[in-house]
Amino acid sequence: MSVFFVVTFLALILAVLLQWQRRSAALRPRILGDVLLVFAHPDDEAMFFSPMLEHLRRYDVKVHFLCLSNGNYEGLGALREKELGLSAQFMGVHRNNVKIVNHPALQDGMNKIWDAGLIRQEVLLYLQKARNVRTVVTFDQWGVSHHPNHIATHNGVSLVKENMPPGIVFLSLRTRSLLGKYSGVLAAVQYMTNFSLLGHKHRFVFLVPPTSFLTSFLAMRLHRSQLVWFRYLFLAFSSYTYVNELEVLKAP
Repeated sequence: MSVFFVVTFLALILAVLLQWQRRSAALRPRILGDVLLVFAHPDDEAMFFSPMLEHLRRYDVKVHFLCLSNGNYEGLGALREKELGLSAQFMGVHRNNVKIVNHPALQDGMNKIWDAGLIRQEVLLYLQKARNVRTVVTFDQWGVSHHPNHIATHNGVSLVKENMPPGIVFLSLRTRSLLGKYSGVLAAVQYMTNFSLLGHKHRFVFLVPPTSFLTSFLAMRLHRSQLVWFRYLFLAFSSYTYVNELEVLKAP
């Protein structure tokens, strides 16, 4: 009897993994041109955006990183810049397509107030250089973790969209509820069992394939200065390790 249950359990796990693989493979990215990811700190790309980045890498979509600070909160800015370069390489982002702004007015910190107008200027400067960018991705108005630097990043990109002529799609990473944020792999199961969640014309969903299950962990390992024990817990239980849901960014 015990053998029967073990075999049944293993068969169930295999069925779930096969379904997961099929669903993730079916989600071909509806993305235009090159993609510019605008974020606040080195390691944001690994902690929050890795399912999307893994899919774009698989489909050879060229990605650009615009990181607004070098994460110098603890005086490790120079080291964190190098770590971001390693993470970008792992994610398939060419080093020439990575820019770290590190303006004196855009320094890492919960108490640092970032000017949305300055962020808008930096994004516009990058778009003028990278003419093939047709999709811009960033945080939504709650910044996933409610970090003020994340929220300011959203606000600055929103200002870009407000006055941008048609031709560039602006997307934001949906902030989930506290329970949804830490639902871990169950977040992916939700999308596997409800395919209607994937087909919305204003929603872009990226499930990390089971074969790339460790993408976030491997990328985060390259940010060694930030890899303390609770980061492992975050990555294990964070829904952003397994699924990204992007929505059309709403201009203010």
